[in-house]
Amino acid sequence: MYCVKCGVSLQDGVERCPLCGTPVWNPDELTFESRYNTGIVPDKTSDTKPAAIFLTVLTALAAIAMTVICLGMYGRLSWGDIVLASLLLFFIISVLPLWFSAPNPMIFLPVDLAAVELFLLFICLRTGGHWFMSFAFPCAGILGIIVIASTALLKYVRKGRYCVLGGAQIVLAAFCILLEFFQHITFDTGMFRWSLFASAGLFVSGAFMLCMGLIRPLREFVEKVFFI
Repeated sequence: MYCVKCGVSLQDGVERCPLCGTPVWNPDELTFESRYNTGIVPDKTSDTKPAAIFLTVLTALAAIAMTVICLGMYGRLSWGDIVLASLLLFFIISVLPLWFSAPNPMIFLPVDLAAVELFLLFICLRTGGHWFMSFAFPCAGILGIIVIASTALLKYVRKGRYCVLGGAQIVLAAFCILLEFFQHITFDTGMFRWSLFASAGLFVSGAFMLCMGLIRPLREFVEKVFFI
């Protein structure tokens, strides 16, 4: 007998899979009614609308309070526009997806990336900086593309999640060096002060993930030990 979820071999008499915790489904012992009510799949998804309404109202109240305080103290928004922009970014990234029962990450992640880029552009212009095009725009854009691509692979590729996660970490290891390079050309800082340490850790972790994805006995051993 095997687990219906992870496929691990089960001993006779066990009620749950020792690896993933899924209830044992034995078609020879179940009645006709219980075959379609095993409890493995929930009947309905959780409702996120109450949380969406609460956070939307809370964000709106914070924006109104900030506007009233700034206008009352300075007669203008002053530094309040930065707070308002931060609240808008928080709403787009954290609250907006809660309004949908099944938000598609392939739609919301590009929207989040565009919102982050616009927020960084606003901060750069607001503070009189000149770092957006040479630092913030390429770094946020590359990181966003890595996240979107990794999410798409995890969503649409049914197997090989460890290979995807491992490859993403190796790409992030290279991104750390690229990030320090953009920092170097923008702010005239030194090279290889921190990026090599971060890259080394990400590379080792990513290589281990790739080995887990390619070597089945190693993957099964790690999943069993850490109850993945």
